[in-house]
Amino acid sequence: MGKTAEKKRVANTKHIEIILVDLLIVLTGYAVFTNYKNSGFAIVFMSVALILNTSRIWFSNLLNRIFDFIIKYRYLISFIIFAVLVAFRINGSSIGVYDELLGKTDESITSELFGAGRMIRSDEWNVQVPYFFSQLYNSYGLNSDFMSLSPQNMIIGYNAPVIDLTLIGKPFIWGYILFGNDVGLSWYWCSKIILYILVAFEMFKIITGNDYLSAFASIALVFSPVLQWWLAPHMYQVFFWSSLLFVVGYYFFLAKKTWQKVLFTVLAICSLTGFVVAIFPSLQVALGLLMLSLLIAKLIIERKNIRWDKSIFIQLCVVIIITGIVIGNFLLSSKEAISLLNNTVYPGHRVSTGGNYGFNVLFTNPSVGLTPFYSPANSNECEISSFNQLGVFCILTFPVLLYARRKSKIKESFIFGYFLIGAIMTEAVFMLIGFPEMIARITLFSYINRMDMVYGFTALLFTIWTINEILIYKSQLSWKTGLLLAIVFTILYILTVDTYVDPGYRGIVGRKFYYLIAVLFGTMGYLLFTKWRNMFFSIFACWIFITGMLVNPIVVGAESISNHDLVIASKQIAQIEPDAKWITIGSTTTQELLLANGIKVLNAVNFYPDLQKWKIIDPNEDFMDIYNRYAHILVYLTNGSTHMQLISPDAIRVDLDVRKLKELGIRYLVCGEPELSMLSEAGINTEQIYYDKHINQSIYELSY
Repeated sequence: MGKTAEKKRVANTKHIEIILVDLLIVLTGYAVFTNYKNSGFAIVFMSVALILNTSRIWFSNLLNRIFDFIIKYRYLISFIIFAVLVAFRINGSSIGVYDELLGKTDESITSELFGAGRMIRSDEWNVQVPYFFSQLYNSYGLNSDFMSLSPQNMIIGYNAPVIDLTLIGKPFIWGYILFGNDVGLSWYWCSKIILYILVAFEMFKIITGNDYLSAFASIALVFSPVLQWWLAPHMYQVFFWSSLLFVVGYYFFLAKKTWQKVLFTVLAICSLTGFVVAIFPSLQVALGLLMLSLLIAKLIIERKNIRWDKSIFIQLCVVIIITGIVIGNFLLSSKEAISLLNNTVYPGHRVSTGGNYGFNVLFTNPSVGLTPFYSPANSNECEISSFNQLGVFCILTFPVLLYARRKSKIKESFIFGYFLIGAIMTEAVFMLIGFPEMIARITLFSYINRMDMVYGFTALLFTIWTINEILIYKSQLSWKTGLLLAIVFTILYILTVDTYVDPGYRGIVGRKFYYLIAVLFGTMGYLLFTKWRNMFFSIFACWIFITGMLVNPIVVGAESISNHDLVIASKQIAQIEPDAKWITIGSTTTQELLLANGIKVLNAVNFYPDLQKWKIIDPNEDFMDIYNRYAHILVYLTNGSTHMQLISPDAIRVDLDVRKLKELGIRYLVCGEPELSMLSEAGINTEQIYYDKHINQSIYELSY
């Protein structure tokens, strides 16, 4: 009778939970439909979620078997999904912004199925995509003069597609070289997301040993706001390669079969190469140190299963030699470009000693719940993005878990937990207090100016590890303890609220929204200590959907790059004069669109200074500090002497002496009528080749 009553109680609890989750899905859907651009596709997603969740009442065991099947055949299923998405040319690029700025030639073409391009992601749609696309016209060479007089190194340029040895560590761009730009863009986006989900699953499986939790955690990681806002170009890659290095390193030492040893030797070469050529030291150093320390922790735990035989040393030698050859070749061929980049004013060489963050950085920024829908006033969506994590709650919970372990008969190793909490506390001290410069240099922390990202990543790892330990020791943990921890955590969270409230959001949601998010996260922590712990995952899943899955649009094809009258006219000219040099006036976007279509535009973005060009424009080097940087170049013409000014750390304005056009060898100019008088006064003849009504500018052929 007692067992029957218990089963009935459990069943009732499950049914109530399913109803609550259905309600949560409906509320999430309503929030999306009423606030998100082009949100119709979400109806399908929400409907499927509702059906699957409700069916748990009758088909729970069947759904579990389906999940187990997916996990077992995850690589085959992932490959099929990838192939289908690429076949339909699905991507998440914000290139649709070009349609807004320049209009379409064919208005019937609809490329954005869900969401809309993000203007703020100009590093992606206005720099990376044009650089990548231009390589098709450059035969995927290492150096390109499509944006400069002295060739730019295209590996330095956001790791654009280049046919060389480093391709072994750049699977995301293989599609460009194999199939061209349209398919390449889809390959890039789909492979980035699918591969990281697979890698993250393996990483969390190593950490927790729990398939269900690992699957959830992999989605939580890949669709973290910070990774989605920065998915392109390179920050995301550093997290991916760091995670893969941890996974490969683990299996490298534990593999027993010959085919496994060969596989992980090859993967070690690929991941080391990919990690190094990501070229983002401010993240590479921190994440490299973190994942190395966590790998050591796991190897200590598994030390009895490691066989230090001859084969391991042979594997290590192979990895070191081949990786050394690949990286050595890259460094030698790119030596000059790396030197120029390192000596720029921005980004250049920076020394970080920390201590420049507030207490709020330890928590998930509540504003990430608003960024997919509205733009902030005092910052931008990318800079305020963060990982979704309960790091502070987990720090408070750690002593409780230690006590529960002592009371329990289960003696789970806590070595990994000690390493994690050591890492997270070290990162917190560096951010909040800082290190003396000498200590920062010795520890290599002097390179790290993105520690908030690294902390968020570590906090997410720590969150998942803590959840797993709570599940293991749940019989030793009281809901009262969870409630106390949740209250303390929520109070600490609320104390940071004023730091987050942006004026752009205050008028939309008010301060109450931030209090609500603090309470929400506190409630999620509390639920882990109760019989309703499954509600934690449901609430967190909805939060992940809103904050991460709504960041980038779902786009079909790349017509937004070519579907413009100006582009069509320019490409017709370029077919006749492929080596002609162009300049655009009064824009930081038109030149990038032309570059993407194979036009040689001298004021396209330069990752490091084009000294040949600047020597002509500024022979006395009066403005060296202005242009010696990664730079978007906004050009205006003047009859006076050339003058330059800094618009932002990565953008400059050049008032160009019109007479310099001849010295630069400019053949075509994209500008409006006001510039014609200046050209005439300078004795430059012009012929209007094409007029674009969308931007009120023309293409002029110049003769001197």
